[in-house]
Amino acid sequence: MQPMTMSPDAAAHRRKPAPKSMLAAFPLAALLAFVSFIGILSTSVYAQETSNWKAQAVGQDWADLLLAVPWLTITGALACRGSRPGLLLLASGLLYTFYEFVIYGFALHFNALFLPYCAVLGVCFFALAGIGLRFVEQDVGSWYSPPARVRLAGALLLAIGTSFALAWLAEILPALVTSAPPASVVAAGTPTNPVYVIDLSIVLPAHLLAGVSILRRRTLGLVLAPVLLGFDVLMALSIAGMMWVMKQRGLEVSQAVAVAMFGLAVVSGLILVRLFRGLRTADE
Repeated sequence: MQPMTMSPDAAAHRRKPAPKSMLAAFPLAALLAFVSFIGILSTSVYAQETSNWKAQAVGQDWADLLLAVPWLTITGALACRGSRPGLLLLASGLLYTFYEFVIYGFALHFNALFLPYCAVLGVCFFALAGIGLRFVEQDVGSWYSPPARVRLAGALLLAIGTSFALAWLAEILPALVTSAPPASVVAAGTPTNPVYVIDLSIVLPAHLLAGVSILRRRTLGLVLAPVLLGFDVLMALSIAGMMWVMKQRGLEVSQAVAVAMFGLAVVSGLILVRLFRGLRTADE
């Protein structure tokens, strides 16, 4: 029998190293684990924060340790092996981490983890930029089979963008009328609520744009929709985790909101799986 041989093109393809934007997932996961451990165990890192903001930060650290670190590690490994769902979900994890570390970097008092915060934020930014360039270079629309079901994904993204925008405006507009800061800002002890800023300026408009685009089967929507749905899974679970930590520390939280966040994570995950069923493999 003759030994099986690969064509030169196939062999070259196999030897091609994974892009640095994908490999960045592994040092990022290690750095995120380090920051989370210190945040949870240290008594000094959040010493200057209010009880409310400190509980949210520790809850976020637990979510990062238990959810974001494994997510980045697993999706990074899948992406390096050529998995398209892995690449899209890696982008979700990077977006989630970038989002939260904008808050860590700008809305926490200066502490011993300031430089690690900057490092995490920088790695996320450049890795996202690298993956974004890959999406631009490739015809992502061709990744999906023609009958791929996109309506539920589009409807959910529009619902999330609209409902959260209305919820934030319901707190912001009365505060503007009375010239008094919203209750969430007072409880956190911050100059403003950074979540309002990021959500209303970037994240929620991105949900609306992705929802409309994927319903029209535009390439932008086919890229953004799975990335944002993965982001929503992580974010909803992290909010539920933060609320659990706040409750353990004796702070008043809404159980209904925590349950709703867990439900949103489940629904987003199910629709994401449904969307991925219409995703072709790289060999097709």
